Amino acid sequence: MVQQDLLEWPGDPGPNVHKNAKDTEIAAAEQIAPKVTGLRLKALQVIQMAGQGLSSEQVVQRVGAYEYSVRPRVTELQRMGLVVDSGERTANSRGRQEVVWKITEAGIDFLENMNG
Repeated sequence: MVQQDLLEWPGDPGPNVHKNAKDTEIAAAEQIAPKVTGLRLKALQVIQMAGQGLSSEQVVQRVGAYEYSVRPRVTELQRMGLVVDSGERTANSRGRQEVVWKITEAGIDFLENMNG
């Protein structure tokens, strides 16, 4: 079972997260958090449904949301250990190679425990 809350930032937040955030930045993050969590969950669900795995571009297409809202969610899922690089690559619409992401056992456990 995955112990980490899907609302938490997975792992090291990286250089774009401010240590001493202003009240307005904190309020904006709190306002968007439910949407981000929803996209993260949708991305995990579509990767599971695909079975064979999906590239980030394929996840974007199946989720049906803005590309730059969905792609970071896939990275977050990877940091949380819910998806993993399968070692496979596939060409995207620009002809570039992308990682094919597969759900991990932790990801499967999370979705099963979420539903009951």
